[in-house]
Amino acid sequence: MRLRSRFIGAAVLSAVTIISASACSSSTSKAAGETSRESSCAKKADCVPLGIGEPIFIGTQLSENLAIGKESLVGVELAIDYLDGHFDGVPGTIDGHEVIALSTPDTCSGSSDGASAARGLLAEKRLIGVIGTTCSGSAFQGAAEKYSDSKVLLLSPSNTAPALTGEGTRPPYYFRFVNNDLISRAVTAAFIRDRAGWSSVATISDIGDPYSNELADSLGKQLRVNGVVVTKLSSSSGGDAAGLVAQLALLAPKAIFIPTINPGCANITAALRSDARTRAIPIIVGDGCQEVSTLAGIGVNTNNLFATGLDLSVLQSNDFYRTYFQPAFVRRTGVAPTTGYEANAFDAASLLVASISTAIHSGERGSSVINRVAARDALLKVANYSGMSGQITCIPSGDCIPSARIGIYQAPFWPAINPTTAQIVYSKEVTLLSVRTGG
Repeated sequence: MRLRSRFIGAAVLSAVTIISASACSSSTSKAAGETSRESSCAKKADCVPLGIGEPIFIGTQLSENLAIGKESLVGVELAIDYLDGHFDGVPGTIDGHEVIALSTPDTCSGSSDGASAARGLLAEKRLIGVIGTTCSGSAFQGAAEKYSDSKVLLLSPSNTAPALTGEGTRPPYYFRFVNNDLISRAVTAAFIRDRAGWSSVATISDIGDPYSNELADSLGKQLRVNGVVVTKLSSSSGGDAAGLVAQLALLAPKAIFIPTINPGCANITAALRSDARTRAIPIIVGDGCQEVSTLAGIGVNTNNLFATGLDLSVLQSNDFYRTYFQPAFVRRTGVAPTTGYEANAFDAASLLVASISTAIHSGERGSSVINRVAARDALLKVANYSGMSGQITCIPSGDCIPSARIGIYQAPFWPAINPTTAQIVYSKEVTLLSVRTGG
């Protein structure tokens, strides 16, 4: 897939203004009025040389099967379209170089497949950065390491597993442009704590998936502090749900939390709702399960079925999103977005291109050179950037979203069905600093 763009968009110019002052740690100052930007590369691998008229390559590694991934891809496409300040599809350049986006799917099948997909994109040796992955399991000990080994940036609009930006575990070229799951855990724990009679909870994680395991473990720890009895169960994607239903029928918890993605989450939810022993137990699923297919599998048994997700009222309060971006999304796809992650992807792509702009300088005989290290350093200088998804500040851990408002949606009124009739029964904004310090 190819996406072409002109680099004079208002969103990206704003980003460049924020990060350009100290973007290139190795840059040499130029005389006033001189347009070329010099920068040295400590190692040959730090530089990407571009001949006159040669394209700049970026990439996407996003799911084709999950709504989060599909809508994130549209967000990237629209970000590149908007680089000329209009959603018009007019091609353009960065310092005279066309922007081409290469695409590979995120299968969300784990670290091995994530790494394999990354190797496919890395066959293009001039690749500078990638928007992805959709699923944390594809990035953790997989795609994120592969890209960092080649000094290629990976900016994710939807990875939430805390380990990806944990001390000692974050690959140096990885950045998260969505809330850390420490935030959603805090909101979910507060929701459960405030529900009358929910004194015991069973969590169901996906074996081998860092997203679901970390979220189940951290939520369980928080709930126990609040006096809730927690039992953790595990499943495997596509596995038989009958055994889980039998265990839960014996446990008889007051609520069930399923932080897994589809199709596994939808299968488990449908099995629980089809069995008389577990049909009435309240269920909370994660945003990777907040899809039409989940509700289709359970039919009318939607009582006490909840899903976590981004509070979409935040986006609807953004004039640019409501007036320009959302109509452009509908024109491109024919439907309105339902997840909110398209905004995170738009911001990630805009800042990726901005970081490339600050890291490109003139080479010999009219050529250009992009300093990979300078592009990474530029992202680390992003502070208080007003993105479409909210305020963005990238800290040394690679987390770029300092706070987020998470909502709990009541089925069947999920955004996946109709974003205009979605019903939030609980919403809370939490800062990353507060959950990391226990505040």
